[in-house]
Amino acid sequence: MPALRALAGAAAIATATTAFTAVPAAAHTPEHVRCKTSALIAAITRANTQGFGKLSLAKGCVYDFTAPFSGDDATPPITVPVTIDGNGATLRRGTTAHLFRLLDVATGGRATLSDLKIENGNVTGDGGGLLVQNGGTLHATSVLVKGNTASNNGGGLESLGTLRLVRSRVANNNAAGSGGGISSEGATSVISTSIEGNTASRFFGGGVFNDGLITITRSSITGNRVTAGDGGGLWNNYQMTVNDSTIVDNTASDHGGGVTNAQLGRATFNRSTIAKNTAGLLAGGIYNVDSGSYLVLNLSSVIKNKAGSAPGGVFNETGDVVVNKHSPITGNLPTNCVGSPSPVTGCTG
Repeated sequence: MPALRALAGAAAIATATTAFTAVPAAAHTPEHVRCKTSALIAAITRANTQGFGKLSLAKGCVYDFTAPFSGDDATPPITVPVTIDGNGATLRRGTTAHLFRLLDVATGGRATLSDLKIENGNVTGDGGGLLVQNGGTLHATSVLVKGNTASNNGGGLESLGTLRLVRSRVANNNAAGSGGGISSEGATSVISTSIEGNTASRFFGGGVFNDGLITITRSSITGNRVTAGDGGGLWNNYQMTVNDSTIVDNTASDHGGGVTNAQLGRATFNRSTIAKNTAGLLAGGIYNVDSGSYLVLNLSSVIKNKAGSAPGGVFNETGDVVVNKHSPITGNLPTNCVGSPSPVTGCTG
């Protein structure tokens, strides 16, 4: 959290509030990388040495890593602007006892990925498949992050820097801590992306854990779960905006089957749907909790969610604020909002 507060005033947060500035493509012919893990390691090493890189992976290749290059990383941490055109290739941790992630964007690194799969990473720490360090930047388009595991946060990926994820899929990843799919403590934009079937084993955010600034647009958060904690789909502790998106069929063992907005959280939902989520205790839909949390529902619906105890729709703790702008809260069980310590404007039953 201290790193987040420092980052919030830095350029990375400012970047996320404006259009993402893409890394200019280096004016050189792409280097074609043979279908060998050693060839990819060598290509990234050369890029770091020369100060830039533009790599084209072997079409459909599975780069099967059986040991880390160093530390927790299968490949050298990216420290410069590097573009990787995956051509449908897969970076995969193969059958091995070694634990490591597949890609690491270090401080000062600016990675642009496309048409690439990141699979089966397993790390002791954060970021099972991908890690973006504080001061690093990742722009990923048409990327699949699948089946990765972290012993702490960010089963699929952990970002402490700047992340932009477009037309991608984050699926079936696992974190022993928070953020089964994505853990964001920096500045993150998620656009036209599916976050599905991820699990956080304890604490928060089966699909997404946010302790930074995140914007989610035209995306779906479905079938995620927390097995011992809150926020089956989304857990927000700082600033989150969700536009034109669906949060459906997520599960939390405790509170906030769809969404938990906690502590310093300021969450805004525009034209979005929170539906058919389940919580074992309170608030199948949205759990707005801890003094100072602020939630805005704008043309968004909270419908057909279910909780073990009332309310099933929206829970609003004493001292917190819910602003409802033409947003129906209906069809939730056992109640929509009755049982909430503070009233929820525009909600009855």
